[in-house]
Amino acid sequence: MNIHSIIQTIKDAPYNIKYGIENLIRWFPVIWKDRDGDQYYFYVILQHKLKHMEHLHSSDKSHLISAKQTAKDIKICFDLLDRLVKDEYDESAFKRYYEKWGQSKFDWIPVDDECCSLEITNENVKTEKDKKQETKEFRRASEHEVNMRKQDVKYLFHYMRKHIEVWWD
Repeated sequence: MNIHSIIQTIKDAPYNIKYGIENLIRWFPVIWKDRDGDQYYFYVILQHKLKHMEHLHSSDKSHLISAKQTAKDIKICFDLLDRLVKDEYDESAFKRYYEKWGQSKFDWIPVDDECCSLEITNENVKTEKDKKQETKEFRRASEHEVNMRKQDVKYLFHYMRKHIEVWWD
């Protein structure tokens, strides 16, 4: 380390300490809730980061000429992450299914002293033909739910890969 880098480190210390403490306070609630179990917490962390980056580029603090466009690009990713975090794909995918077949009712039927069987019924399933059609539509809705989620994940990371290199101030 040369004398110039030592002097610069000393000059930067007050800023680095202030910014570091602000970061600890800003990130503490997010990190406190973080768990390694699934993608949900990864999305929450990424969303938190993007929220602050969008705010920077939307403000007068950004030095980028394209700051407003950068903020819009980041907002697209933030919104995709918001959908992934809320995970409400089933509501959209199953809307028509529930309108047609009614809400599903789940009953655990004892088989013996140690086991149960899950019986799922819908109020509008009256015949064996209805049951076959309901099962077919249930599978279709389930596939649609999975595909919507996959599509958002794919678009999110494709969009980030395309734009992330210009998001830095």
